[in-house]
Amino acid sequence: MGPTTIAQLDGITRLRRIETFLDVGYAALFVHFLAYLPVMEDGAWMDLPHGLLTLLIEDWDGVLRLLVGASLTLVSWSFTHKLLGPLSRSDGKHMVLVLLQFSLVMLFLYFAVADPDLKSLSSPIGQSLCLAASGFTGVAGWDYARKHGFVRAGLTPEELGDRGHRIWLEPMTALLNAPVALLGPIAWTIGWIVIPLGLTGLKKALARGRGD
Repeated sequence: MGPTTIAQLDGITRLRRIETFLDVGYAALFVHFLAYLPVMEDGAWMDLPHGLLTLLIEDWDGVLRLLVGASLTLVSWSFTHKLLGPLSRSDGKHMVLVLLQFSLVMLFLYFAVADPDLKSLSSPIGQSLCLAASGFTGVAGWDYARKHGFVRAGLTPEELGDRGHRIWLEPMTALLNAPVALLGPIAWTIGWIVIPLGLTGLKKALARGRGD
């Protein structure tokens, strides 16, 4: 077995290990959000008009932010696998970029947990900037992997180019939503839904204008 083959096998093993690590890490982050569901005392909810639903209705904005936070964690997990899925192997530098990307997602969780009621602007703005930085780091990792031949054989240039366009949606949404926090927590929360729809619509309009 030549040195090239050994290097390739090492790269494959490294990629599988980082994928497993990220799956476990994102699962832990997602489960952590469940701890922020409305608190209920044993049996106290039985006297409420709508039972357990009353707790959710009375704290609807908190539940909405919880759902958005959990959804953003799942989006980050999906985004990471969107970047790693087409790869056949990795190396040390690429792994550093992937781990840095995940570390920024954990920093997003810090801002989300430290101020779940979004009483300070530092929380929503910090969350947005962390996810934006995480996304752009992921894009940098993808570009590095492409330039160093880590992409699986069989993907056409068109497929690679389309994927390159699509992976910009998440970080651009996060970056554009940061200033929306100035309008208030509800506007910022809704921004996570409206902004990607607007960016997608703009992309389609530009494609039609070019005749694609």
